[in-house]
Amino acid sequence: MREARQHPLLTAAEEIELAKRIERGDLEAKERMINANLRLVVSQARRYQGHGLEMGDLVQEGMLGLIRAVEKFDWRRGFKFST
Repeated sequence: MREARQHPLLTAAEEIELAKRIERGDLEAKERMINANLRLVVSQARRYQGHGLEMGDLVQEGMLGLIRAVEKFDWRRGFKFST
């Protein structure tokens, strides 16, 4: 969870550039997009803490969702990746 704070947030322009690189199969761009959005996963996991699941399990499931979202992100639609 400390790792989430180590990665800077992305600007809209950086998100678009990374999304274009991801479309071309750039795994480093995919990893950077994922790492930049770890904060979102941790903050959402905290909201569900105490509902019968361990924090680690919540973060792990959130990471799977984040990876899928990064793979499906369509920068052409004009939205930021996360808000």
